Amino acid sequence: MSNTLFKENGHLTKVSLKSLKEGSLSDYELVLISEHVCHCEGCADALANSFDDNELVEAPLGFEAEILSKIKKKKESNTQFVFYSLRVAIAASIALMFVFSNALNFVANTKVKTLTVPTISLGTINTINKSLNDFSQKLINMEVFNNEKQKK
Repeated sequence: MSNTLFKENGHLTKVSLKSLKEGSLSDYELVLISEHVCHCEGCADALANSFDDNELVEAPLGFEAEILSKIKKKKESNTQFVFYSLRVAIAASIALMFVFSNALNFVANTKVKTLTVPTISLGTINTINKSLNDFSQKLINMEVFNNEKQKK
């Protein structure tokens, strides 16, 4: 059958179109014809025109309205995506303008009164340290003295 699928010019024969419509082709032949119809506009038209009006099936009730509704929703979601992308692009542009403009330099270079913290006098801390050190030394001396008394 594969010899009769295509004419000498490479297009489908009437026999192959009829076999395709009837479903009497092998899997290999069906693949060959399907690939050819996908790439050949003339054969695709011939296949479409080979069907009579009585062979075509009526679309279910409400099919057209459902398809039109889905197309409208898809267009709306595409429009929303475009506006969202536009808002993001504008926000990014504004952020980049702030980063690379002199506005941030102006804010960064404004004179702000700084708080000065007075230095801490270490005299008090040194006095406390010395007192603790003396006390620790007295405790050590007392312990050593007590240990020597116990040894005697």
